[in-house]
Amino acid sequence: MAYETSETASGGSGPQPVGTAAQHSPHLADLEEELVRIGGGHLADRAARRAADAEVVRRLRQVGFKGPLYDTFMEQQMRYGWSVLNHWCASGEVFARARAFGRPVPDDMIATPWLRDDRHEVAAETTIAAARLFRRHALLKGAWAPEGGASLTSFFVGACLLCFKAEYQRWYRRHRDSQRLLAGDSPDLALAALPDQRAVDPLKAVVLRERVEGVLERLEDPKVKEALVLRAAGFRQSEAALHVGLTTKALESRVGRARAKLRGGASDTDTD
Repeated sequence: MAYETSETASGGSGPQPVGTAAQHSPHLADLEEELVRIGGGHLADRAARRAADAEVVRRLRQVGFKGPLYDTFMEQQMRYGWSVLNHWCASGEVFARARAFGRPVPDDMIATPWLRDDRHEVAAETTIAAARLFRRHALLKGAWAPEGGASLTSFFVGACLLCFKAEYQRWYRRHRDSQRLLAGDSPDLALAALPDQRAVDPLKAVVLRERVEGVLERLEDPKVKEALVLRAAGFRQSEAALHVGLTTKALESRVGRARAKLRGGASDTDTD
């Protein structure tokens, strides 16, 4: 896989392309076997899968890697990647997997056991980051090829493992700082948590926040509430849906029912 984490100009890190996929090939082969085993398939089917994947990429390239076909494809990849990551996060296996891909999380930052909601958050953020990496390098730059030995699904999960360290560390630092803030360990953290009033007109921000909070208080569906907060923060509909564990269409349906509820219609907690 032609990815590598390198330091950026701002001092952070992010997946960057390198010359060839050779350095990750053995790990991708192991990953392919594991994913086939989990899915109940057979290794003999791999050649046929890669041929089918090549046809998928050909069709996606014809539409410029955008549009409904591409969105459906990426939603499938992201949902699968999110599911696998959640499984590995729950068992703690994700840390060994990330280390095998050359992205080890420092031992003093490994939190086990960790709460289900925290695992879901990290898995969602990692999957979203992996989707950007996968599109940019595997698809647009052609880093994936059927002769490379890995299916598109394995390649995407590999991208998730490459992105996991950075997203986990971001979560860990936020979690650590919030715990310190709640414990009152550092007065400076309370100041750091205040919003930058220079970013927007403070009066407009207060009015907007009050309006949003007023609407959220009237909603009964917790997933709709969380998704709307994510949308307000700049996430796309598909990303918000993935984060709360729904399909895009299911989220749209729930939001529609929530609107009806606010207008005096049916309850927004009806089943999908």
